[in-house]
Formats: sequence, C-alpha cells, structure tokens
Amino acid sequence: MSTITITELYSLLSEKVGKETAQSLTAYIEQKIEKNIEYNTRHLATRKDLEKGFKEQSRWMLGVFITLALMILGLYATILLK
Repeated sequence: MSTITITELYSLLSEKVGKETAQSLTAYIEQKIEKNIEYNTRHLATRKDLEKGFKEQSRWMLGVFITLALMILGLYATILLK
C-alpha cells in the first residue's frame, strides 16, 4: 500500500479536475483526517484514568478477600463447635 501526501494529491487532482476543485477536495480530506485523529485521541485512557481504575479494582478485590476469609472462618467455627 503506497502513501501519498496532500500536496501530491493536490497536484494530481489539479491536472484532472481543476485547481479550485482540487483545493476544496484536499481541504475536505485534511479536515476529515484531523477530526478523525482528534476523535480517536480524545478517547484514550490517561494515566490518571488507569490509576483510578486500579484503585477501584483494589478496593473490590479487598472486599471479596475479606468476605471469603470471614466465610472460611465461619465454616471452621461451625466444624469445630459441633
């Protein structure tokens, strides 16, 4: 797959469809690419987002661990008190 720059695209299009149409088309393509890049980078996770998610996950895992530990201790207590 070969790549082409905006200026190369403009020069190729200006020969076939005229300078004004080529300029409009390349400007449209350039804006579309910039909007697409902006949209994609807006949805990237930042370091702060990742740290927040890790803290929430750690709290959840601690809660599950404490619950399981209490359940196991309760089972031991019921077995030993029989």
